[in-house]
Amino acid sequence: MLDKIRHTVQQYRMLKGGEHVVAAVSGGPDSMALLQVLTLLSSEFDLTLTVAHLNHGLRGAESDAEEQLVCRLSKERGIPCVIKAVNLTALREKEKRRRSLEDIGREERYFFFSNLAKEIGATRVALGHHREDQAETVLMNLIRGTGLEGMKGILPVRDRIYIRPLLDVSRKEILEFLHAEEVPFLEDSSNRQDQFLRNRIRHHLIPILQERYNPQIVDSLNRTACIARREDDCLKSRASQILDDWKIPSQVKDGMAFLEIAQLLRLHEALQHRVLKTLLGRMFSSNCRVISAHIQAVVDLCRGRKPDGVLHLPDKILVKREYDQLTFIHLDDSSTEGRSGKDFSYFVKIPDSVEVKELGIIVKTTFAERDDEKVLGAGDKVAYLDYDKLVMPLAIRNRRKGDRFQPMGMAGSKKLKAYFIDEKIPRRKRDAIPLLVDGHSVVWIAGLRLSERTRVKKETIHIVKIEII
Repeated sequence: MLDKIRHTVQQYRMLKGGEHVVAAVSGGPDSMALLQVLTLLSSEFDLTLTVAHLNHGLRGAESDAEEQLVCRLSKERGIPCVIKAVNLTALREKEKRRRSLEDIGREERYFFFSNLAKEIGATRVALGHHREDQAETVLMNLIRGTGLEGMKGILPVRDRIYIRPLLDVSRKEILEFLHAEEVPFLEDSSNRQDQFLRNRIRHHLIPILQERYNPQIVDSLNRTACIARREDDCLKSRASQILDDWKIPSQVKDGMAFLEIAQLLRLHEALQHRVLKTLLGRMFSSNCRVISAHIQAVVDLCRGRKPDGVLHLPDKILVKREYDQLTFIHLDDSSTEGRSGKDFSYFVKIPDSVEVKELGIIVKTTFAERDDEKVLGAGDKVAYLDYDKLVMPLAIRNRRKGDRFQPMGMAGSKKLKAYFIDEKIPRRKRDAIPLLVDGHSVVWIAGLRLSERTRVKKETIHIVKIEII
């Protein structure tokens, strides 16, 4: 196993020699194997090691036992060990956007590792992901529809600091290695819980694929990740070169950038999307919450017949079309650029929580189970829709000229303006009524009426719950 890891380290240039490495160790088999491997290779690569352990505080005595094990083994090897404790549940309660504990935990871990590396002058953070982790990640991203970037899976090296020396090693090899080296470890009981998508893929989907379709599915998915990584790198490099040729700097400092629409539309469609994504990364960091549906909306804005238009994307990103030019603006809290003081529009994913600051509300979307007493209609602040009838992307916004709506119970559609007049909604209140719209029309006038087109029926299979908080 060590020879295989040496090859991985050399192939991806993870270590040159003489580095200070932070080893992320949870106490589980993968990270304990990582610590043992780094210890064995430390003299060969002249490494200085520091162990980092984050106690999430989710499993009580079990979490404490892991912390104690990591501390003990680090001490036995003479390796400094830095411990940090967090309360993920408390952090989640403070959030307006209620992300999963998995997402918050991942963010806290990387925050801890990167900060520790800076504090102690480490140049690498080693993580214990292996071949099965890679296969699971590729499948997760395929299920979510993340495209080529998601098919890359877990990167061997990320941001020039995070390295994964075990990525070409299987879980079986890790367990055999730990047994041979007599290294103790603890199993995380939450890894057996099917409430997490990764666990369902690990315990159910992959075994089915291995038994019925391809016994070597893990190898196939790892190979797919390698192919996707090469092709994505090529696409990313080409997009960056195009932006450089267009004189758009690698870091847009003034929060504004311009594109000529004709230049963009001359590119292959795949490059159009990647150029836009790369530009947004240059302006607002690679962590902005723009997804493929947002990029498609920008492309549609460019292709449309109207000479002007405005899109409000996540993370206070404003995109304006003015004749043949596209303008990207990063709005700060005091900015009124592109808004009349009344208009607002926010893309909505499922599941998601979106804050509508103009109205002081949060729109929450989730998938729901059928309960005929609830889902066959809507309340003032809750609506249930047929997911398969929706035309993505979804947005929550106020009215626009030309909006149409098919009121529940009606065969045809009518102008939203006519509906407001019929319902005697005062003109002064109309701009403050949130509308849920998809790619076809208005599907819910919040607090008033659902669309016939997307309402839940007895034959509906997938149900979306929309809630205003």
